[in-house]
Amino acid sequence: MICTANNFSGKPRKASMAAYRQLLAENHVEEILTDVKQNKNVERKKELPVWLPLAQSFNNGTRKAEDAVPSGLYFLDIDEKGLTEQLWQKVQDENLIEEFRIVYFAESAGGGTHIWAWRTPGLSIEENIQKLASRLGVSYDSHVTDLARCCFMVSEQYVKLLDPVVFEPLTEEQKEMYASDDSSRTTNSDEQNCSMFNVECSMNYKGIPYEKIVQSMLWKLGYGDAPAEGERNMALYTMCRYLRFICDFDEQKLFAILPHWGLSDHEVMSTIKSAVSSTRPAGIPSQMNEVLSMLGAATEAGSETADDSLVVPVNKELPGILQDLSDHAPEEFKEATLIAAMPMLGTLATGIRAKYRDGKLNSPSFIVDIEAPQATGKSFVDNEFELLMDPIIKQDEVEWQKEIEYSLAKKDGQEVENPCSQIRILEPNIGVSAFLERALYAKGKHLFTYAPEIETVLKNNKGGAWTEKNDLFRLAYDNKPWGQHRISKDSFSGKVTLYYNMVMCGTPNKCRAFFADAESGLVSRVTPVILPDMVGAKMPQFKAWSQDEIEKVKRQCLCLMDEEGEVSLPLINKAIEEWDESKRQEYLQTLRYSIDVFRRRAALNGFRAGIIAYLLEGRQETERAIKFAVWYAERCFQYQLQIYGNKVDALHDGALSPQASKGNIRYLDLLPKEFTKEDLVNLRLANHESPVVKTIIYRWVKEDLIKKIDSNLWQKLQ
Repeated sequence: MICTANNFSGKPRKASMAAYRQLLAENHVEEILTDVKQNKNVERKKELPVWLPLAQSFNNGTRKAEDAVPSGLYFLDIDEKGLTEQLWQKVQDENLIEEFRIVYFAESAGGGTHIWAWRTPGLSIEENIQKLASRLGVSYDSHVTDLARCCFMVSEQYVKLLDPVVFEPLTEEQKEMYASDDSSRTTNSDEQNCSMFNVECSMNYKGIPYEKIVQSMLWKLGYGDAPAEGERNMALYTMCRYLRFICDFDEQKLFAILPHWGLSDHEVMSTIKSAVSSTRPAGIPSQMNEVLSMLGAATEAGSETADDSLVVPVNKELPGILQDLSDHAPEEFKEATLIAAMPMLGTLATGIRAKYRDGKLNSPSFIVDIEAPQATGKSFVDNEFELLMDPIIKQDEVEWQKEIEYSLAKKDGQEVENPCSQIRILEPNIGVSAFLERALYAKGKHLFTYAPEIETVLKNNKGGAWTEKNDLFRLAYDNKPWGQHRISKDSFSGKVTLYYNMVMCGTPNKCRAFFADAESGLVSRVTPVILPDMVGAKMPQFKAWSQDEIEKVKRQCLCLMDEEGEVSLPLINKAIEEWDESKRQEYLQTLRYSIDVFRRRAALNGFRAGIIAYLLEGRQETERAIKFAVWYAERCFQYQLQIYGNKVDALHDGALSPQASKGNIRYLDLLPKEFTKEDLVNLRLANHESPVVKTIIYRWVKEDLIKKIDSNLWQKLQ
């Protein structure tokens, strides 16, 4: 016996075949499903009646896990769309209905697959789910263990199997068996402890209320005031993974301080337990430390065991002008100040080329994107732009005067020669034809754009095929040729090798909209930076520049403009190669696809930053220059992974949407000394990863990390 309800929040009632068909008719299920599936009107799913397959009844008549009487079933919820027919064929071919005692099989309202089956005595609901998922080779929603969990009802055309036995009462023997084996319910002691803890526990950390820490962390992770429906479980899990470090890994404490967002107590506690027991670093994560620092908590020295390369190089360790910039920036803005300087300094040093380790000649070309909420200090780039780009700004003023005189003369009908003005600082909304014209007139020198609001570029980038600039930005980063044929009498025709630098600033939503296509290649070329969350904090103060300091900076800028020729950077290349190899090894351990994607161009960005550092060190590969190159590569990589990693992983895995906060799980470390293919498949399924492991095993064998010792048995070599 199972339950149904008239809608998502409706009162549960006992199910029957007649009641099921009545609900289908009364609730216009067929019409709603058509709207959901064909018109993508997913909001209407909430109008559908629901099944409550894990509970045969609720003691108090309300849908709470603690009041549920187990039905003896478990529920496998497969989110991936389009698999229903394939899985149904597999179930039939391999006689899994009988083997797993499946009683319900249907395509879900969202296009996934729902399967119910009888639990195996002695196994928890989670263990039953994992066993069937492993056999089917699918990933699944790991939170469908709550006895009050529902699934939306679908019409009979989407149902492959509905065994009438689910409407029959359990025998006394079954009731006793499933009641005693109910490992999915939160224990009374847990609930009592949670209740007692709410009253007795200290609700602050080092004098800061947990409520403030939680809210700041939600904003830092991109959830805003609260996660949206569909994100709540993952948000809770992610928050637990961070806050466990300041809660002594106490599950009851986390239960008390974290919002539940409408989730049942059992589901919250289950998620907390999973997060607390998950793999963890040795110390407090950097994002947690940043939040605590912002709120005024002094973090303990040595609490974070981050690599030195993750830390902004300290005083007296930066090459030339970079040290001056760092000295004048407040602590929260040092990193962004250094990274934002790269496109500007690269434009100044436009005459320099250097061979990367692949033998290709590179120029100092960068695309930098600075993210921060509105009114939080992004405008610091204005002053940096005016300071560093002063020589080119002045050159452009002269060139603009030539351009204006030429335009006025033409307007008056005079026959004048085009001065081909070498204007190098371009407006964010410049059109493609004008861009091509400026690039031709620049004669191999870098053009530069500073967009204080990325929305300006975003709007211009929607103007149609002839103003689509994503391709242009990619080619410019790669220093590749680009051109266009004349398409009208007013358009410009030509072809030129692009040299271009760009700095953009914007709010997180606008920046993500600009880089929305994770497959375009632009996300791996950009160096993104996230400014620290300044909500409720005093605005940091930049140190004022004296006239002597300004003159010193301008002299260094002029020196960069005089630099020409090809330079050799063997030490920087070697350091970058070692860094890249460390990330490749990290990929082989974690199997996270985005690590392998982002490490490559982050390494190239680091090398290009090394070109600038080398010049600022008087054309010497000093320790400072090498360290800065590696630091830049690391920061670029970490930000790319943080912002775009989940999206790239989701696209690679064929998922519809990225999972939040995907961890870097070291699968090889977690496997036993000798393991089978099924061991690896089960481990990946448990972490919501693809069960396809053939390529992974091949790569491990090729890298001498494992060797095959039997037909389905491998042995770790390290």
